[in-house]
Amino acid sequence: MQWLIDFSLKYRIFIIIAFAAIALGSLFVLDRASVDAIPDIGENQQIVFTEWSGRSPKDIEEQITYPLSILLQGIPGIDRVRGTSAFGFSTVYVIFKEDVDFYWSRSRVLEKLSTARSELPDGVNPTLGPDATGLGQIFWYTLENRPDALHPKSLQELRSLQDFYVRYLLQATPGVSEVASIGGFVKEYQIDVDPNKIFAFDIHFPQIIKAIKNSNIDVGAEVIEDGDRELIVRGVGFFKNISDIEEVVVSNKNGTPIRVKDLASVQIGPAFRRGALDKDGSEAVGGIVTMRYGENPANVISEIKEKLKQIRTGLPNEVELKAFYDRSELVDKTMGTVYSALIQEIIITVFVILFFLLHFKSSILVSLTLPFGVGISFILMHLFGIDSNIMSLSGLVIAIGSMVDIGIIMTENIYSHIAENKPKNTHERLKLIADSAKEIGPAILTAVMTTIITFIPVFALDGAEGKLFVPLAWAKT
Repeated sequence: MQWLIDFSLKYRIFIIIAFAAIALGSLFVLDRASVDAIPDIGENQQIVFTEWSGRSPKDIEEQITYPLSILLQGIPGIDRVRGTSAFGFSTVYVIFKEDVDFYWSRSRVLEKLSTARSELPDGVNPTLGPDATGLGQIFWYTLENRPDALHPKSLQELRSLQDFYVRYLLQATPGVSEVASIGGFVKEYQIDVDPNKIFAFDIHFPQIIKAIKNSNIDVGAEVIEDGDRELIVRGVGFFKNISDIEEVVVSNKNGTPIRVKDLASVQIGPAFRRGALDKDGSEAVGGIVTMRYGENPANVISEIKEKLKQIRTGLPNEVELKAFYDRSELVDKTMGTVYSALIQEIIITVFVILFFLLHFKSSILVSLTLPFGVGISFILMHLFGIDSNIMSLSGLVIAIGSMVDIGIIMTENIYSHIAENKPKNTHERLKLIADSAKEIGPAILTAVMTTIITFIPVFALDGAEGKLFVPLAWAKT
């Protein structure tokens, strides 16, 4: 401790250079710091989603959830596997140990899923969830009709606009893992078969399904040589409207074709749904933007807002896009809390020292330790990979008070010795400052170390508790 005081006073130019480097490093780190509102205390997990429409939870459990859970347990680094079965779908949560890399675990799960399809019912394909965490939902928005719209869009039209325009453009934004559509009605072609008619024509239901599938297809053929050119021959068969479906031939009786329109009614309608999006008491259409794992929320939201400017130019005049959840507001308030606490502490420090010591230069000197101390903390947090959130920044706010106390004690002791002895030259002044600092330096170091030691048990926490409180302990230290 004493040699550090002597070095600092003897080589003051190096201290000034070090402070300048800290200032530049702080600005560099703050510009690139990963800032979020709250810490991500979620488990290191991957989600496997499997859809099997129309099946009961019992069938889902026995034929999908249970086989998948048993199969996925063989992955190295697994902590536990949880599964839930509901009407029409299964969700399996594969939870890994905390030291397992996130993307390595995804690749292992995908390897297992490639062999799982042989043990599942035909046509059932499990899919891996997005590469995001539970806190990945950083931006929500809605597509709404303008109040002055002459021809407002229906919920079905708004949903189609979301699915085939807005969602595709947002998915191309850097840092975005997934854009999920919510609300409205999914447009689909619906064929309502009349059971009396198929009984009268002696047509079985699978025949109708097979005929429609075989008709909705483009087929390729060979080429025809025409001089030095080749003409590609293909059969165009994809459905383009309702009448194409109605004219599909299912069977024939005595040379008379039986078409779909003879057996069923064809129309455009909404798909079956089990949820909706409510905004201010009315149904709406919107989307949820999920951030990719490990990305900086502030940067991703900034990219999203830039992309939305481009998207809005292509929307119909009757439609507007509104954001109703923006994580950046919470992030700004979180950082604002730290900045306000820092400014308040500086102001209080200046007034306290001016009131007791009546020395303006001393108040400025102690106040400078606060931003530089916070800057050093941000540099170390960046090096250790600690995110800036409400918990870690709370540790900084707590530490600011201790730094002020230490600065005031050191400054007051030096000032009182100078006032008593009245040094005649710079050499005597520096020696007096060194002696004054050495007098209380060990006591201050002991007090600081005592505070750090009290936080040692916090570093031993793991799981959700560790993710919540360990960043606070690091930042405070």
